[in-house]
Amino acid sequence: MFKLRFKSDMRSERSARPASKTAARSFSQQTRWGKFACLALTLALALVAVQCVRMGLAGIQVQSAQNEVETWTPASRKPGMAQVRRAAQYFSDSLEYVPANPWSLEGLGAMDLARMRVSTIPREALAVTRSAHARFRQALLLRPTSPFLWANLALTKLYVNEFDEEMFTALRHADELGPWEPTVQQTIVFVGLAAWQDLDPGLRQAMERSIGRGAKRNTREIFKIVQSYTRLDLVCAIEQYKAIAGPVCATTLPPPRMDESTKKE
Repeated sequence: MFKLRFKSDMRSERSARPASKTAARSFSQQTRWGKFACLALTLALALVAVQCVRMGLAGIQVQSAQNEVETWTPASRKPGMAQVRRAAQYFSDSLEYVPANPWSLEGLGAMDLARMRVSTIPREALAVTRSAHARFRQALLLRPTSPFLWANLALTKLYVNEFDEEMFTALRHADELGPWEPTVQQTIVFVGLAAWQDLDPGLRQAMERSIGRGAKRNTREIFKIVQSYTRLDLVCAIEQYKAIAGPVCATTLPPPRMDESTKKE
């Protein structure tokens, strides 16, 4: 009886040993995979932290550029080339931290246009305008819903004298995405009136609607642009413009025609 029990215990011990080894091996593998998972998580968190730091540093550079630009108030003299280049350098420095930063690209495009305005060399002015066009297009790949980028893209097309489908598309998108943005309104009205003869009827109507919306919050600026193109016919019929445009319309536009049936004999 004892021998049988001893043999049975020996068999049970032998059968338990492989199970114990398997459990130990499984635990070791789980521990190893757990270490790998912790290491991967640590690396991911480190990468996120580094990216956050880089974005923060890029944001500081963009803010520094914007602070510089804000000193160029309308009441002060226009910025010189040195001031424009200083602001542009801030935007360029931000790209060293985040190369695909649409705000930095947009800022550099705006600085290119500022350089164009202060340049006295036609070849240089054309080159920086084309550079602005390229930067706005690159930024639009990252922020395709920005009405400001579309408006500025249309503006660069005007400055390089390219009245093509890209300009018209930019005008449409700017009008659709930022119908109540004063800066967008001013830009697309300025470009749209310059390209009026090349616009299709639908786009002309869009420009007229933008002028109408501008009368509510952007009256004087829109009126200045329309007056510079001698297109008072686009504003004289709009009620909101009458306070400033009424006298000019009365002295500039011909009186309305009367039908023969309404003429007094």
